[in-house]
Amino acid sequence: MSAAPTAIDAIPGATTRMAATAAAKSATKTVLVTINVQGIGPEAATRPEHELHGRDGHGRYAYGGGLARLLDMLRRQDIRATLFWPAFEAERCRGLLEQSLRDGHEAASQGNAFEDLAALGEREAEVLQRGRDRLATFTGQAPEGFRWTGGGFSARTLPLLRELGYRYDSSALDDDAPYALDADGAPGMVELPWSEGLCDATHFSRRVTQDRAYAHLAEQGDALLAADGYACLTLHPRADHGVGRAARLLMIEKLLDRLRADGARYAVCGDVARRYAMRSD
Repeated sequence: MSAAPTAIDAIPGATTRMAATAAAKSATKTVLVTINVQGIGPEAATRPEHELHGRDGHGRYAYGGGLARLLDMLRRQDIRATLFWPAFEAERCRGLLEQSLRDGHEAASQGNAFEDLAALGEREAEVLQRGRDRLATFTGQAPEGFRWTGGGFSARTLPLLRELGYRYDSSALDDDAPYALDADGAPGMVELPWSEGLCDATHFSRRVTQDRAYAHLAEQGDALLAADGYACLTLHPRADHGVGRAARLLMIEKLLDRLRADGARYAVCGDVARRYAMRSD
């Protein structure tokens, strides 16, 4: 006679997620360094570009020095990161995109041009494919991963991403460790959650000091690695809520040194997704 199902068994994907967490705790501590490449794209999605100057043009800093400085820092740290590129930004940063590829970083997709996926209706498949295809034209290969920062998914988003050949998504905040997306309509795909507490924009959008931001980021990183052996650091090259400015990058280097001293190793999202998928087979 089989055992009666427990409450946790009734939650789709719960058993898989618990198994993944248990495996992560026994594995090497892994930190993903991810960069949301955002210049003026978020504002240009709703306003004419010629209006985006001065206080409304913080995103332009990404093009003039923020992203280049981030890439220089990663080179000093000998860390390979995953850069999530909207096609809108990749087109404006061809030189920096090519430099990131030469440095060994992963190019993943952040969609096309900051459209609201949940409001696209029947156009969603077309827009997702356009973003993937435009980025592939710039990089020479289709992206394996996807992240969306512009709002919610529709019920069709994950199945559409799977149809487009994506291996992983990194848009969710609903867990602390990777999990399979089989129960979410995308069998074979993996979710690599990010954490608001381990994101520069969470703290700098609230205008906290760099010391306060570092304390929050370090506390979150330490706790995540201790709990699940997995942490996803998310950075932006902008001047307002990002870390493109020199002083803020020094703070990020201090954080990276701290996590490395605690036994963490750095990996790109695609490698972690592949390892998770192999473990789940």
